[in-house]
Amino acid sequence: MSETPTATPAPEKSADTHPHGHVQDALNQLSTLKIYTHSPILYWWPIWVLGFVFGFVSMFVGGEGTEAAARVQGQTFVFVLVFVIFSTTVKLRGANSVILGLILLIGAILLATANLSGPIAAFIGGLDIRMSPAFYWFVGASVFIMWAVMIFGFDKVKFYEIAPGQVRERVFWGSGDRAESGANARCKYLKDDFLRHRILGLIVTGDIEITLGDGEVWYLHNVLFAKEKAHRINELIVTRPVD
Repeated sequence: MSETPTATPAPEKSADTHPHGHVQDALNQLSTLKIYTHSPILYWWPIWVLGFVFGFVSMFVGGEGTEAAARVQGQTFVFVLVFVIFSTTVKLRGANSVILGLILLIGAILLATANLSGPIAAFIGGLDIRMSPAFYWFVGASVFIMWAVMIFGFDKVKFYEIAPGQVRERVFWGSGDRAESGANARCKYLKDDFLRHRILGLIVTGDIEITLGDGEVWYLHNVLFAKEKAHRINELIVTRPVD
C-alpha cells in the first residue's frame, strides 16, 4: 500500500537577509535636486507685461477720455520702470529694508504735516507722459525676448546638482564641472531682499548660501522657491549612501 507523499513546506525567508535594504531603497528615492540661478532680468517681467497690456489697450480702446487714459498709462509705465531699475540694482536685505520703510513713512508724515502731499500728488498727476501704441509694443516685445532668452536659455548653462552626500556645480557645455563632498556642509536661506524677492519676485524667489566643509561658500542668487529648496538641500547633503 503506497503512502501519500507529504509536501515539504518552503523555508521562510528571513526579513533580515539584507539589513540595509530598506535604508538603501529610501536613499534611492531621494532624487537629485537641480537648482538654477537667474539673472536680475528675472524681475523685469512687469515691464513686458505692462508693455503688452498698454499696447493692446492703446490700439483697441478709444472714445472719450482717451488722452487722460493715455496719460495715466504713461505715468504708470514710467513709475514701474523706475521702480524695477531701482529694485534690481539696489539690494535691501534685512535691516536695510526696514530703514527704507521708516524713511518713506517719516517722509510721508512730514509731507502730510506740511500740507505738501496734496500739491505733490497734483504735480505728479499733471505730468503729461504719453506713449504711442508702437512704443509699448516695441518695449514689451524687446524686454520679453531678452527676458525669455536669459531665463530659459543662458541661465540654464550653469546649474547646481545636490545629491545625497554631494554638491555639484555643472556647466552645460565646456569644462568647469565640480563635485564636492557634502560632509560638514551646510545650507542657509538668506533673508529676503524686500523689493526683489517680496514684491517683484512674488515671494517665491530668494538667495541660497552653501558653505562647504572646507569653508568655501557658494552663492546661488535669484532661485525660484528658494526657501523650500534650501530645506531640501540640507536634507540631501547630510544623507550618506549605504554600501
